[in-house]
Amino acid sequence: MNSIKFKQFKNPKSNYLGIGFILFGIVASIENLIIGLTVFLLGIIFLGLNFEIEIFKNFKNRLNVNLFNIKIFSFKKEILYPDYISLFGQSYSHSNDFSTVSSLGSSSSFDFYVIRFFDENNRNEIVFKSKNSDEVLIKGSELSILLDVELVNKIEE
Repeated sequence: MNSIKFKQFKNPKSNYLGIGFILFGIVASIENLIIGLTVFLLGIIFLGLNFEIEIFKNFKNRLNVNLFNIKIFSFKKEILYPDYISLFGQSYSHSNDFSTVSSLGSSSSFDFYVIRFFDENNRNEIVFKSKNSDEVLIKGSELSILLDVELVNKIEE
């Protein structure tokens, strides 16, 4: 095993936005084909675009930009080299408020299991998050073996 890929979490709102653009593009193409096609293609991009971090054994990591799981671009990704890897559960929340009118919004929360790198200065960086604890456990174990670092599993406790 030379590398491990971590597909980044995609907010469901981007899927809704993509579907909305596709539907609007179909309707708009009745009036103006160019505008309708442009909006339709934007919807396809919103639906199919995703990112993944690829961590290599030599730690020359890449951020891959994929469209429907086909790599389009790849960029160098700086990640701190871990002294140990930690697996644990974490909750995220954010506000869905619209503009200055808070009554139009609400808040959303997501519960995830995460893989986090910690260095000697206790700095940390989240590399992967998923709602599936088994996926995080498997990928974390593979990553620990690949980089030959300690794995601290807080999920099973």
